Amino acid sequence: MIKIKPVDALEVKRTYLIADSVRRSKSKKDFLSKLDRKQFTTRLQKAKKTILALPEKRLNAIIAKTYAKRLVAFDTCDWYLGTFEPNEVGVWRRAGKLPHEWTNGSLKETALYVSRALTLKSKKIKSRARAVIPNILKINVDIIQKEKYLLPIVFKGGTGTDGRKRLKNKMKGDIDDGCMRSIALTIKGVKKIKAYIGFPIEVGKHE
Repeated sequence: MIKIKPVDALEVKRTYLIADSVRRSKSKKDFLSKLDRKQFTTRLQKAKKTILALPEKRLNAIIAKTYAKRLVAFDTCDWYLGTFEPNEVGVWRRAGKLPHEWTNGSLKETALYVSRALTLKSKKIKSRARAVIPNILKINVDIIQKEKYLLPIVFKGGTGTDGRKRLKNKMKGDIDDGCMRSIALTIKGVKKIKAYIGFPIEVGKHE
């Protein structure tokens, strides 16, 4: 993983909530699988307008309401805009309801499993992953790295929200948000993925 420049935690919080707002669906069954590019762009602009207008205190309250541990993790890291390679990081355990063994290794390995399953129309890939990843590849894989509020959010391996807890293989980084986007980018062949990367604040550093 490579650090490019420091960023404020506020930008990471905005990114998390904007991406969450874009992907949220009234129906838990469609997982945005029918979203076309125009609808995606409209949702993105609407989400940015709403979230960017809110003060950090309000953003904190929204994040804490859904998962308090995530807010604590955001606030106790030094954040950087950086890049990672797919063999350096891993996705959440069973991200998108993927089989456990598919998420045990690196993002690169996970993407290989998913790519093969999509080609073979395997029933092992189901639920959110089955709907979302093909849709990303179809409508917006070319722009999700250009929009800073859609970049994946990654913690140093074994820290933050610890989404890879109890998985055998430890990675340099754990993707907290943007697992489906990262899988799609890897299937597409992106070798270096831009992301916000958090490292735990060293004790006494900001005292």
